[in-house]
Amino acid sequence: MPKAKLIDGKNIAEKTLDAVTQKVAKLEHKPGLAVILVGDNPSSQLYIKLKQEACEEVGINFHSYLLEENVMEEKIIEVINFLNNDQETTGILVQLPLPPKFNTDKIIKAIDPKKDVDGFHQKSKFISPNILGIIELLNSTGTDLKNKKITILSNSQKFAKPFDKLLKTSDVKWLDPKSPAPMLQVQCQKSDILIVAIGKPKFIKPEMIKKDAILIDVGINKVKDKIIGDIDPGCDKVASWRSPVPGGVGPMTVAMLLQNLTSIIK
Repeated sequence: MPKAKLIDGKNIAEKTLDAVTQKVAKLEHKPGLAVILVGDNPSSQLYIKLKQEACEEVGINFHSYLLEENVMEEKIIEVINFLNNDQETTGILVQLPLPPKFNTDKIIKAIDPKKDVDGFHQKSKFISPNILGIIELLNSTGTDLKNKKITILSNSQKFAKPFDKLLKTSDVKWLDPKSPAPMLQVQCQKSDILIVAIGKPKFIKPEMIKKDAILIDVGINKVKDKIIGDIDPGCDKVASWRSPVPGGVGPMTVAMLLQNLTSIIK
């Protein structure tokens, strides 16, 4: 019988969105979120739909700018410059990943750091909503995170970097999924907390994790008509907590994005 408790990201996100709704209701001028999507990536389209629905729920104005994949890079930057100067636009988000031909860093740098609610710009004061959402999920378990061994298994070390600052009292390590299988297994088995963001369905198996570990699944993989994570639900017989997919990190990321957005307004 599974023993792990599921971390209800949807319920935690709703509490955050309730607070955002109350703040927005008191404002004379509603904040606005502008989202730029280049190409027709199905996952990106789903993310944008969820963000739009959340904005409508809390009373934030939402505008999407949908650009063809063959658009010139200069055109994307032109749209960003327009939004930088638009008083009705409080926050700007470029939906990632961009098609490979584009210079992602150059496009992100074009965003006014004060409006970069995704926290990607080097000068942005915001922390990534995705990272903030994961921290909230961990805190919701009531676990003392001090001195815990935390492993971030992700395709990019850049994703793991903010955790060092936010979890200073823990032993945080980044693990490259391309590492040899024995090394992966040994590191995962040592981890009190395992955060997985690699885009490989059910990659983490029960034999790879430590007894009573906390598992945070950031993966979103479309398999046939289902959305599944990077962690096999069979891990529930070993872990103490697991964030499900869907219903875990996803709703929290959207909620923390809108929290970032409304924090701009004093």
